[in-house]
Amino acid sequence: MAQSKAEKKFTLYYFPTSYSSQKVLLALFEKELTFTPRLVSLFSGQHNQPWYVKLNPEGAHVPVLKDEAADMIINEPENIMEYVDKSSENGETLFPDESSELGKQVRQLCKRLDMVEMDIITYGIIYHPHLSEAGCQISGAEQRSMRENFANRLSYLTELAAAHPALRDSYLTKSQIAAQKFDTITDEAKVKGHLEALKRLMKDIEQQLKDLKEKNGDVADVLWLFGPMFTAADIHLTVLLNRLTLLGMDKYYFPPDQCPHIDSYFSQVKKRPTYIRLEKEISTLRLTLLWENLKAWSPFLAGAAGIGVVAGGAYLVYQKNK
Repeated sequence: MAQSKAEKKFTLYYFPTSYSSQKVLLALFEKELTFTPRLVSLFSGQHNQPWYVKLNPEGAHVPVLKDEAADMIINEPENIMEYVDKSSENGETLFPDESSELGKQVRQLCKRLDMVEMDIITYGIIYHPHLSEAGCQISGAEQRSMRENFANRLSYLTELAAAHPALRDSYLTKSQIAAQKFDTITDEAKVKGHLEALKRLMKDIEQQLKDLKEKNGDVADVLWLFGPMFTAADIHLTVLLNRLTLLGMDKYYFPPDQCPHIDSYFSQVKKRPTYIRLEKEISTLRLTLLWENLKAWSPFLAGAAGIGVVAGGAYLVYQKNK
């Protein structure tokens, strides 16, 4: 008997704090698809290890989705989301037929949201913390690790290119991208340019939500970007709003008094079961991530006594943030 779409077996290589991974996770949750999770730690550099680069030789992203039944590997978040949408009839249709007006509008907004270079904005805030209105919510230890890892990425990728000739082109491409992004991230004026571009996009989204509410407010209590249907564009916006809040930029981009519709939208998102599930997954891994982070930026803590002290500190931080 032919295998149904819902019975496809997936393996997801991802990291829960990864911006792109969160988009794909939400898509899988929305489509009620089960998958085998394979964590690819960004803190310990697993996304640059040869075994992962072979899975994703040209991509700059975690995650990667493998369809075990079809023996197919899908790269790039948008491609994965579309593949997931077509693989299950459960839940909402994330990408409506692109020949329809709704389908065209969803894809157009997805493209605009996908063009937001969130890695530059995230690292830009970490390198220039005064740009954050309320202060970045990422822990100080994690920020130190992220800065050091990014600064060392270029030399590390160059070393990997020399050590693995078969993957040389992939590593050199990644190193060139890393160099370009490092130049941008460390230039405050360029980071501000990205922040301002995002401000214009958020203004357009606020207007879209306002117009939709005025047109359909009496018809439906729950409205998303294009009405009662939760689409791929909503996944993009959900992850964006969540990241901006983490960076302490929520009051800058969607303060309740100036962007009441985005603020209301995000409050509505937080009640959605798939969002709650995403937050739970991130929360349950908090202690593990903190420990990996501490190991990454403090290699001298290899002694038993040092490890005991750090583990105790990590536990206290975890209990405080539960």
